[in-house]
Amino acid sequence: MSDAVLKDGCLKAETVVVTGAGSGLGRAIALRLLGLGARVIGIGRRAERLEETGALAGDHGARYAVQALDVRDEAAITEAAKAIGGKHDVTALVNNAGGQFVAPATEISRRGWNSVIDLNLTAVFRLCQLFQPALAKSGGTIVNISLSPIERGAIGMAHGVAARAGVLGLTKSLALEWAEQGIRVNCIGPGSVATAGLDDEVSAETRPRLVAGIPLGRLTRPEEVAEFVGYLISPAGRMISGQMLQIDGLAHLGAPVDLLPR
Repeated sequence: MSDAVLKDGCLKAETVVVTGAGSGLGRAIALRLLGLGARVIGIGRRAERLEETGALAGDHGARYAVQALDVRDEAAITEAAKAIGGKHDVTALVNNAGGQFVAPATEISRRGWNSVIDLNLTAVFRLCQLFQPALAKSGGTIVNISLSPIERGAIGMAHGVAARAGVLGLTKSLALEWAEQGIRVNCIGPGSVATAGLDDEVSAETRPRLVAGIPLGRLTRPEEVAEFVGYLISPAGRMISGQMLQIDGLAHLGAPVDLLPR
């Protein structure tokens, strides 16, 4: 069954910056937005992975550009935002880049904590700031990719959940503050997404327990999240802002998320 429901070409007027576009969910989002007619600027740490995304886009790759950098690098993202704004009229920003490691709270070092907060919260805030002028000009959209258990917590993910809970507060605050400029800001909680990144974060031993805690019985497909990102950017989503939208098979209402090996 296809996850594609949006009309071809419905995003042809959009120019979207997607972070973490070189793999996993970010790649799926970039490819779907390209397929819907958008111009996409993919940001990520590895140029070769970003270029692979463009190659996978086929003919749509003509509307794809790459910017290789670490979103935690303040100078790099400031320079990139300026360069992108000088070439393109940006209408949407998808803050997808992120990640964390599984660990008991007592074993998370200050360095590990800071790294996760910088990647998943501080970089999101700074990117929103940097692209705000362009989005105010276009009446654009921000979509922040979060986690589904941010309101009830998760065992083994204290740092990641804390960072993403901050993103939700940021989302609601920016949605209110920038509404008069026509900027919409939303947050998606995609739950556990079936990507290679999940395999890196969750052990084979823990994975069955993770799936068992999802009432609808399976992981979220990247394509399902990508389709909804497209919807939020499209004119159909123009009255949706300040929301936390769960695409997690009811995982946020299911059994507690416990990612620690037992």
